[in-house]
Amino acid sequence: MDLAELERTIRKHRIKACIVMPNCHNPLGYVLGDDYKRALADLTARHNVAVIEDDIYGDLAYRGPRPRTVKAFDRKGLVLLCSSFSKVLPPGYRVGWIAAGRFRAEVERLKLVTTIAAASLSQLVVAEFLESGGYDRHLKRLRTSLQTQVEEVRRAIAKYFPSGTRVSRPAGAYMLWVELPRKIDATKLYRAALAEHISILPGIVFSASGRFPNYIRLNCGHAWSEAHDQALLTLGRLSEKRL
Repeated sequence: MDLAELERTIRKHRIKACIVMPNCHNPLGYVLGDDYKRALADLTARHNVAVIEDDIYGDLAYRGPRPRTVKAFDRKGLVLLCSSFSKVLPPGYRVGWIAAGRFRAEVERLKLVTTIAAASLSQLVVAEFLESGGYDRHLKRLRTSLQTQVEEVRRAIAKYFPSGTRVSRPAGAYMLWVELPRKIDATKLYRAALAEHISILPGIVFSASGRFPNYIRLNCGHAWSEAHDQALLTLGRLSEKRL
């Protein structure tokens, strides 16, 4: 997000809040630096704009210490830090959290009137896993596995997809953002892939204005196998047909 453009937009419109994903962004996979996060927190604080920070993939950065959040630079309680264990542990646990700052009372009220409470047993299981050190060990293995899987998919794309295809190099999580040659309609490719039992997402899903018509997002969250290689070979051939 261009911060200068954000400030112009805040001044022009009655912006109350913005949603950001600075760590292991979906679908781009980038991790923004601390200077950017500090500047974003300062900018929104000056204009009294709330920041809803989606940090659901933050634990899955491949290298270095766990990246800091925008919340770490929040001085006015305007950042609502949202995350979950559903992308790291079994999603059936449904354990997530919000550090809501000055909005805590309202968030608690909304939680009460919508779902009353979260399941206690799954929270206790996750808490024990954290306390035992098992979560940290699990994360170390998972990050390595995901990075390997992402690289396998990137290599297959380079091998099978049309000339001119470009692909992201994520700093974390397990998504790839793929730019196909301009003549390829990603929505048509999505339908053709679905007929072959291959699941992708067309780029327009990630735009409110119909942008990215020749982009797709690929999920690399599954262990690499011959079946995945064949699926990418098929996807590359389908892409060639739409040139």
